Amino acid sequence: MRKSAGDRLRPRSAEGVAAAAKAFGGQVMVAEIDPARRLQAAYDGWHVVDLQEAIASADVVATATGGKTWLIAGRWTGRKREYLSLTSATWRKRSTAITCASTPEEEVMPYINAYRMADKTVYLLANGSMLNLTAGFGDSLNAFDVTLAVMASGIRHIVTEGMRAPAKVYLLPQAVWQQAL
Repeated sequence: MRKSAGDRLRPRSAEGVAAAAKAFGGQVMVAEIDPARRLQAAYDGWHVVDLQEAIASADVVATATGGKTWLIAGRWTGRKREYLSLTSATWRKRSTAITCASTPEEEVMPYINAYRMADKTVYLLANGSMLNLTAGFGDSLNAFDVTLAVMASGIRHIVTEGMRAPAKVYLLPQAVWQQAL
């Protein structure tokens, strides 16, 4: 199976979301379907659970995978009556909201849509779009400034070191792009 650059970046994005939540005092649970990624998350010290278990006890549910079906209405079981849900590091606009189409949607505040099910309410931030870029002012530093810095660092590497390499496609060495971070 062919993998895109986005496929390689998504796991890192998910790790970043989990690390940020932990840094802000969150009790993070990782729900990963790929057995190798589950094992890696456990080795890295994350509390790994099934998606149903995570949703049953979560207050905030975040995804960085871009999956289309992670917010299916039937998954919202458990004791909680209200959940906050957000998407980060994905390009699929409304990927989560589409799966809730059978539930009434109400915009309760700018960038916050409520999806009401029988006895639950899911508050979807930015209507399933990338929260860090869609809502409010976005995250221009990480989305644009750092991206441009990595591109500039990559161009410098290509013009200097890359000129001596045989012509083919290479990944940008980690040492080169980390200079920009």
